[in-house]
Parts: sequence; structure tokens; C-alpha cells
Amino acid sequence: MASSLLFASCQKDNENVRTELENALPTIALTSLGIRQQVGPFNQSDVIQVTFGGSITKAEPSTIDFAWYTAPTSGAPALVDSVRFNSWTETAAAGNGNNSVATTFVGTSYPNTQSFSSNMNMRLAKLTGGSRSYTLRVYARTKGNEVGTLSVTRLVTIK
Repeated sequence: MASSLLFASCQKDNENVRTELENALPTIALTSLGIRQQVGPFNQSDVIQVTFGGSITKAEPSTIDFAWYTAPTSGAPALVDSVRFNSWTETAAAGNGNNSVATTFVGTSYPNTQSFSSNMNMRLAKLTGGSRSYTLRVYARTKGNEVGTLSVTRLVTIK
């Protein structure tokens, strides 16, 4: 009888812990960003595949933006190009600079939480050559306008 009561008590505590953990999770978080199976330096005519991942909790996905910035050895970086995708999966079109994004969602053991992996095909045509390096920043937004962001300094160099 005592073990039955103990078991019921542990079950209740597990539910409380699970709820507390879910509440502690960020609404959106980006956890990885990198180039997939390509090595630079690149040409302006190249298209690279960038992958990033993260998680989203108690929210619906809205938009994804990316922005290229200069990566000077001194001074402030300057915005070179940016693109907004109106959804987390979008084919290449004139409105997005002929770039594309595809996102796959994977369930987790936490209720209302999904992890995701996204792949972007990105044209480098607007990045100036001459052995210049660029930083990439990715912004993923929820319908509640929460933003997860991640960047990699000097992700690419253009010949």
C-alpha cells in the first residue's frame, strides 16, 4: 500500500516538474547555424546552403529573415543585404531575391514544444568580391513577435 501511494505521489511531482520545465523554456531559440557541405572562399555567382536549428514553445512560426553584414577588421559592420521570408518554408521567387527556406519540425518530449531544422539556399550575388568576409544573422519570429536570432561572424569570404 505504501509503494502505491509513493508511486502516485511521484507521478504528481513529475507532472509539476514537467510543467515548470516547459514554462522555463524560451518561446523561440536558435541553437545552430552553419554552411552545409561547402567550403569557401566563394564566388558572387555561388548559391550556398545554410542550415540552422532551434526550438519553439507555445507559439506558431511567422517569418524568417536573414541579413548579411560586412565583417571589417576594425569599425562597425554595415548591412549589405537582407531578405524576409513570409513563412518558414518558402520557394525561391523574385520577392525573396530567389533565395529559399525549408523547415522541418520534430516533436519533443515536452508538450507544446517542437525542435526544428531549416535549410536556406542563399544567393551571394549582392556580396562584393575582393576577398571580403561577411557575417550572417538569422532572425526567426513567432506570430506573437518573439524573435530568436543567431549570427556567425565571417561565415563567408567572397573571392
